[in-house]
Amino acid sequence: MKTILIIEDDKRLAAALAIRLKASGYEVLQAADGIEGLKLAAHHRPDLVVMDVWLPGGVGFFIAQRLQHISLAETPVIFLTASKKKDLWEIAEEVGAAGFFEKPYDSAQLLDTIRLALDRAHRPHALKDCPGHFSGKL
Repeated sequence: MKTILIIEDDKRLAAALAIRLKASGYEVLQAADGIEGLKLAAHHRPDLVVMDVWLPGGVGFFIAQRLQHISLAETPVIFLTASKKKDLWEIAEEVGAAGFFEKPYDSAQLLDTIRLALDRAHRPHALKDCPGHFSGKL
């Protein structure tokens, strides 16, 4: 069973996402801030991380970079954000995100992106060639 770490400070959104992921057959870990998320990631070594861009304890992009420093560079990261700033998509691409979704997001599309990212986790360059792995305007 694949493990997904959710790093999200919105408790309702995190709970709803956890329910969907568990119903899809994933084991789920949850953290409400960046520091707790890094600790869980280091200890449990998740197969994929879904995280908010703006978090207590750190910006999601910096958390993603820290994951690379604790030997989780190959772990796909999908970002969620309520922000509409266009430059966030570009930054997400620069840190190697497997996906980027604006809240409210389409649950089916997020689950498809998660499935694709997990299927291709051992071929990191394949994600870049996959149309539609990013949500929004690039």
